[in-house]
Amino acid sequence: MKYNTVVRLFLIIIFPFVIVDKNVAQNSPGFSIHISDNGHYFVDSEARPFFWLGDTEWELFRYFTAAEAKALLSERKSQGFNVIQVMLNGVFPEWGTLKGMKAWEGLQAWKNGNPLTPDEKYFKRVDSIVSIADQLGIILVVGVYHAKDDDARRITVLNAKPWTSWLAKRYLNHKNIIYSMYPHADLASFPMIRTAVQGILENDKGNHMITMHPDPSPTSSSFMHTEFWLSFNTLQTWSTDLMNYDMVRSDYVRIPFKPVIDGEARYEEEDGTTAFQVRRAGYWSCLAGGFYTYGHRDNWHSPKTWKDWYASPGAIQMKIMSDFFRSIDWWKMVPDQTIFKKCTNGNIGARSLDGDWIVAYLTDKAPETINLGYITSSSQATGWWINPLNGERTRIDLYPTASSATFTMPSDWQDAVLFLKGDNDSKRP
Repeated sequence: MKYNTVVRLFLIIIFPFVIVDKNVAQNSPGFSIHISDNGHYFVDSEARPFFWLGDTEWELFRYFTAAEAKALLSERKSQGFNVIQVMLNGVFPEWGTLKGMKAWEGLQAWKNGNPLTPDEKYFKRVDSIVSIADQLGIILVVGVYHAKDDDARRITVLNAKPWTSWLAKRYLNHKNIIYSMYPHADLASFPMIRTAVQGILENDKGNHMITMHPDPSPTSSSFMHTEFWLSFNTLQTWSTDLMNYDMVRSDYVRIPFKPVIDGEARYEEEDGTTAFQVRRAGYWSCLAGGFYTYGHRDNWHSPKTWKDWYASPGAIQMKIMSDFFRSIDWWKMVPDQTIFKKCTNGNIGARSLDGDWIVAYLTDKAPETINLGYITSSSQATGWWINPLNGERTRIDLYPTASSATFTMPSDWQDAVLFLKGDNDSKRP
């Protein structure tokens, strides 16, 4: 018997739900993602579900050599991140000067701040970084312009289309790119947004998805939800509170259905943000039916010092979170607060579409009663505690699904994931 077969059987016995389904996307070079048939999530070219775990590395193109970018992206990939959000021109050019940072060889994406004169040397390095990300199986969400570019009149309705046309032609065959814009979320931005999109659409041949990440927070691209070109919604909360659940949930139910990305909550260590607040925002976003993009303060305050902060507690706990969701058939998840008999504020629940399991994320230590009747695939269910801090998994007990059961998270935990899965095999440990 092969070693990996032994390991798989061991996992089935000890943790029957901790198995990565063979139908789940495994990133590889030339990787691209698309929208699922039901509109709620992403799939690869073979229709295998893709769980988005994003990271913000806004200055990756501006301050990193190709070798440095490869080192950082390799570490992020090992941490479970499969999507990186990056700005072509950095967060905005003035920021580096204010912080005393120097761009790679002093170059900017645009000569003299003019999008119609892109710097070829700069973009050859961008080409290399895009290819490196592709080799690692990482999707890049590429910001083509920021509201600050609009404010400074670097981007206008006159040059936006020629700029995005040039960009779309250059990266026509790079499958691992999604285009994004970062405009102000108001009616005055519509002409600029549509002009920029037109340049992509006319030259891209439908090869890439397009989204929008409006600024400032709290805002969502859903203010233009019905635009045909808007592949999925991206929102910015700049909050670690329940707003992350509420905003994602609101976009999740919009018609037509589109995936939802909580693309920018408050960064770890920004304004005192803790790892607990970061992971809480992540679980709330995912259990609302969306996906989450993590960020660390220094990805834009001090990008070149990445070796000092890439292994921060919040980043490590993002992998624990994604490992849990990737171990279950998350694409069947339905956000549903009625799994609770009487929900305590901050506790969030969801259930499987096929009635196979229930998951609850608890942030309150008060007892919580769960309606096990949503598990219809079995007469009993096995309960598990998963510690979001370290990924430790503990089997609790078997419970009849014809009734309810009350649970209290371990007293020394900050938060907890409760997983209840249908199980008719009473001999399981």
